[in-house]
Amino acid sequence: MTRINPIIIFCDIDATVTDDLDDGNVDFRETVFAMFAEKIAHSRHLSEFEGRALLEDYTSNTNVWWDYPDIIVNFSLDSVSVWQELKMIHKKKLHVYKDAVSLIKHLAELGKDIYIVSNNPVTGCLMKLEHAGLATLNGSRFFKRIFGTNITHGMKSQLLTWERIIANFNVAPEQMLTIGDHFKEDFEIPQKAGIGYSFIIDRKSEVSVNQQSTHTVINNFDHLQSIIL
Repeated sequence: MTRINPIIIFCDIDATVTDDLDDGNVDFRETVFAMFAEKIAHSRHLSEFEGRALLEDYTSNTNVWWDYPDIIVNFSLDSVSVWQELKMIHKKKLHVYKDAVSLIKHLAELGKDIYIVSNNPVTGCLMKLEHAGLATLNGSRFFKRIFGTNITHGMKSQLLTWERIIANFNVAPEQMLTIGDHFKEDFEIPQKAGIGYSFIIDRKSEVSVNQQSTHTVINNFDHLQSIIL
């Protein structure tokens, strides 16, 4: 197996570090939005349907790259109760992949510069990473920076988003590496932007390591600890 020595490492969160618990109930995002809709409805003396409509209208506005504090302020919600409920939701609804946590800690010990790139807003990223023991709302000692949607003003499926991220560094994109679960968002689009290499996690794969010329599919992040220098 070829070993690599990237200068910059970009790491995904959803289905990579944390994931929805398969409990047969509503998914994580729906649980969060239902909580916000209920609080909006209560604060404005509306039905939950009306509260949800206001929330969806705000968050789907293409001119608004929101984060949780933006929702709190926009709808004049009680921040203390919102953060308490958000923490409860993360605890009840999210699974943590221990192999991903172990890899991130290992890379940090090697002195690697690791960055989060996610389709979550920044505080959404921090809360998921906090649940994994890798951050708090004040930041993280494992990640140099969080590239959430309210920072990039785009999604990982968009080439321009990756180009904006790459433009933050005085490093050739060929010396950058992405780690994630989504073939398009964590490999195809970053590769089009010039990023040199990608590791894609497929925990259902029967093959431990499947190395291609531009990316490698693995079924457990423990394999990377002997690959990344």
